[in-house]
Amino acid sequence: MFPTLFELPLPVLGPITIHTYGVLLVFSFLIAILVARRLAQREEIDGEVIVDMGVYIILAALVGAKILLLVVDWEVYSRQFRTLATEGGGAVGQALGFLGSTGAYIGSLAQMGMSLLQAGGVFYGGFTAAILAAFWYTRRYQLVVWKVADISAPAVAIGHGIGRLGCFAAGCCYGIATDLPWGITFTDTYSGSLVGVPLNIPLHPTQLYEATTNLVLGGFLIWMLRRKQYDGQIFWSYVLAYAALRFFHEFLRADPRGFLFGGALSTSQFIAIVGATIALGMLARLKGKHGPMEPAESAS
Repeated sequence: MFPTLFELPLPVLGPITIHTYGVLLVFSFLIAILVARRLAQREEIDGEVIVDMGVYIILAALVGAKILLLVVDWEVYSRQFRTLATEGGGAVGQALGFLGSTGAYIGSLAQMGMSLLQAGGVFYGGFTAAILAAFWYTRRYQLVVWKVADISAPAVAIGHGIGRLGCFAAGCCYGIATDLPWGITFTDTYSGSLVGVPLNIPLHPTQLYEATTNLVLGGFLIWMLRRKQYDGQIFWSYVLAYAALRFFHEFLRADPRGFLFGGALSTSQFIAIVGATIALGMLARLKGKHGPMEPAESAS
């Protein structure tokens, strides 16, 4: 809808475009860290440690989201690389023309890298990388893994919900055509060329669907946190709930994002099934291992 906010004119480098998606992504990270810090203090965990861990998690999530995007859209990016290499590697390749074909390949890689940076990412790739980073951090600083995971889950859900507003602004992660009265019509040609969203056609606002469900889920998890029966319950409940929501949201999405089993399932639907299965197993295991405990606050 509004992919760009404004441009900053620089005397030598030229104008730098400030994208709405990037601003909302940064805002989502900040809010997630603040929520996690507040919940940590409420659970008598050092909030500053959680903030420090959040930095590692954010960096890991950004890398993981890009890696999975490259995997699921490999055909698109490899085709782009071959085309650029054939055409001389773009502006960078032309600047390195004295290197011949090597310069063209370097230019093609640089151009493909810029395209990848401008694109969003796949949530499950970022989420998986974030889990690995958090596990490493909690082990290194001898934190209680599942207790930290429980306070992180609501923060992730809320941050993800805000991030989806960035997707809506950019036009990515768009939905299938619809004649429902709340269908959204994208008209910005920049969004059309950058992310391929169909223009002038009412589409399901899948970005807003996911933003809303994530924000509601985050609020519910915060409410549930004071009533949990064992450590790990909130985190794995989040994994299970998000997997179910994402599985059904995928039916309404139309953007190219990778499919498996002859197109029967999207990549995210397959990961959602795996994630939900693991979550159910972990919920049963942790409940059986630790047994019920007194909630921090009466549910009445």
